[in-house]
Amino acid sequence: MDAPFTILIISFFVALAMSGVLFIISRSYPKDIRGLAEWSASVFVIALSLPLFIARGMIPDAFSIVMANLMVLIGFMIMNAGTRKFAGAPPRIGLTGVLLFIFSFVLLLAWSTYVQPDIGMRIATLNAFTLIVILDLLLLVLKQLPGTTGRNILLFSLAILIGIRVVRLGGPMLGLDQPTGVFDTSISQLVFIAIPSITIPLGTIGLIMLASERLRQDLEFISRHDDLTQCLNKKSATEELRREIAHARRYGNKLSIMIVDLDNFKDINDIHGHLQGDQVLIDFSIKAKAHLRETDQLARFGGDEFMAILPDTDLEHALLVANRLHEAGKESRPIAWSVSIGISQWLGDDDTLADFLTRADKALYKSKAMGRSQTQLP
Repeated sequence: MDAPFTILIISFFVALAMSGVLFIISRSYPKDIRGLAEWSASVFVIALSLPLFIARGMIPDAFSIVMANLMVLIGFMIMNAGTRKFAGAPPRIGLTGVLLFIFSFVLLLAWSTYVQPDIGMRIATLNAFTLIVILDLLLLVLKQLPGTTGRNILLFSLAILIGIRVVRLGGPMLGLDQPTGVFDTSISQLVFIAIPSITIPLGTIGLIMLASERLRQDLEFISRHDDLTQCLNKKSATEELRREIAHARRYGNKLSIMIVDLDNFKDINDIHGHLQGDQVLIDFSIKAKAHLRETDQLARFGGDEFMAILPDTDLEHALLVANRLHEAGKESRPIAWSVSIGISQWLGDDDTLADFLTRADKALYKSKAMGRSQTQLP
């Protein structure tokens, strides 16, 4: 009994510590990184199940067997739900399906504990039900999360959990003896109860790295984008334009830009208020992005002025894009907006970034001088 008892005690404190780390992260990270609280709760629930296993024979079987095993299952289900929130994926099944799943688990455990006591049946029930949840979690991580270090560490810990459950379920066919209880000192039982002390910190490291990677991505996005419209900011747009010029110079591709100004935007703010003015900026950016290709980029240069970078585009095709933006303004609701646009095309190796932008800027002012709501070329 000494070895299993010691292993379970170690696993309990490891799980408790990992849950605390995840809880601190869930309280300190931005709220838009979802699922962290569920991750902390899942490890905490699994940690609380371990003292119940340790107390086997000292407390009623309803707690040391049924409740302890149920808490393990619920812990994995909470982790699954948290990962789905983190990935922005919908639940696999509804509340009714979840309750039926739990009820079936409890019914089988109660049957194999009180009606026909059978430790083999209890082991099969726990491993089969948790295997379903962990396999679903593995598929979710593979499909929904990017291939980062945190994801790979989490996948490794899930693979260990799946492997040990497959071996546990196939134990009789593999010639492994069924344990006689939690404190059985057989090699297979010691390995099984030692797994949490390995997979809990390993999985927690994966979850922490996933959260940190998401935070870094969010901070990078914030540093490169305008907070209101989610377009590139001026600094990032200039960097992207330099990159596109270098690409066009290397491969001989065409490149055009549009500088777009919302007409009479000051009047919109004065008449409707700045909040409505912000909504007009957001509406324009959404409609403009819808009419641009994935390879195009839209940036807010400041105030009511935007720039669109159009790779592999000559003046003729840039004019077609500009016309689509004019049409989009006519469909805007509840506040109508229109735009003045200036277009320029990169002229080749001797063309500079400053000259490229200046030509588009002069074309924009020509549009304004000629009555607004139109597109002009240099």
